[in-house]
Amino acid sequence: MSRLLEILGRAITVDTADLIWHWLNEVRTSKDDSESPQYHQLNKIIELVGDMKLDAAAEQLRLYLFENPSCTHGRLASAAIALHKNRLDEAVEELNSVYLRQPNNTMALYALGHCYERLGKESQAVEFYQDCLKFKSYLQLPGQRLAAIYFKNGQLEKTIQEYELLKNEYPDDISTLATLGHLYIANAEYTKAAQTFNTAILIHPDNFHTENYFLDQLIADGQLHEALEQLENLAQEQAEGADLIMKRADVLSMLGATAEAVAQYEEALRICPDFLEATIKLGTQYLQLQQEQLAAQQFNRAVEINDKIVDAYIGLAIAQKLAGNASDALATVSLAAAIQPNSSLLFAETATLQFKAGSGRNSPFHNGDDSTNLIDPVIAAHRRQISHRPQNPDLHYRFGILMMSVGRITDALKSFRTALEINPTYTRARSKLAMCLFETDQKTLALE
Repeated sequence: MSRLLEILGRAITVDTADLIWHWLNEVRTSKDDSESPQYHQLNKIIELVGDMKLDAAAEQLRLYLFENPSCTHGRLASAAIALHKNRLDEAVEELNSVYLRQPNNTMALYALGHCYERLGKESQAVEFYQDCLKFKSYLQLPGQRLAAIYFKNGQLEKTIQEYELLKNEYPDDISTLATLGHLYIANAEYTKAAQTFNTAILIHPDNFHTENYFLDQLIADGQLHEALEQLENLAQEQAEGADLIMKRADVLSMLGATAEAVAQYEEALRICPDFLEATIKLGTQYLQLQQEQLAAQQFNRAVEINDKIVDAYIGLAIAQKLAGNASDALATVSLAAAIQPNSSLLFAETATLQFKAGSGRNSPFHNGDDSTNLIDPVIAAHRRQISHRPQNPDLHYRFGILMMSVGRITDALKSFRTALEINPTYTRARSKLAMCLFETDQKTLALE
């Protein structure tokens, strides 16, 4: 059940005030009004809100709404300012003004649901989230918050229904599928759970690569310009997928066109954000450009992507075990253990890059050493952090990952156990503990 606690936090990290600002930025006023004084006045106010000059924006908005009291965009801007200042009742008043004029305004409906939920008025929040979805069923945030409210109140069937709807709208969202799989487990629907986790594993973008022997042969033979031409032909013949865009980036990188390669890897990730191979290659390009912080960000994203794949395998193993298929569950854990090292190595690389950045140019470690030479001081730095904050489960978890990256599995196992003693609901630590138990031939314990 601890794996399901993530449901409660879904969409909470999204800043609703900022969301309103982005919405206003996108819609603005119609082109017919683009030359009117009101248009320019409102645009200026929206810019001030975006720059967080809230007092100046509020003053100009007061005058604007005095002259244009029925302007829904102005009311939404006012609600955004109120939310930034944590004045929920004031935000509700402004949003209700929009709702009365435009009952189908999904931005106002979602924001009202958000405000009422924060005010502890869950029944009203549910109504507005539901209304929001009636008009636009594909909206993810209201669906996630509805599910969170249902789950908090122990309404498992309704929570499952919401995640089934989210799955239908976002069939490629691995996080949604993983959560739905764990919901099925909680509801003792083990066959459905196994099918859902299997889907999450199979649809992962790294499983899809366009086979083209002629293109691969051109690259292998070093005929890179011909390979680029072939890729252009393929792009014209078929819808260009993320894998072909990544392939073009690979060729450009081989040709030394690093900046162009970076742009192509970024495009592949725009189309397919969970593309692990493209994420790692983008990080590598940033390293070649000596942009180590950007490289660290990509490697950190790659850790998260790989961990989501591992989590899907772990979920499948749990479903198989509970369904009475212990041998299948063990085989699935074996598959998870095979891809887990990606996370450990990428995390170690990220930690090393961050350590180098934090050490400064005058540090004895800032001398061009590679990550292998730096891993010992990185580990030492983590030990010091743990000595200062021994009750921080995240520090023990990170130390465990570092131990895995250098093959010290027994030490990693101890770190994950410590993290779980401090925080028994730390699901990632539990997954890593299972990997360590499997690697140390404690396979029965790994399945528990």
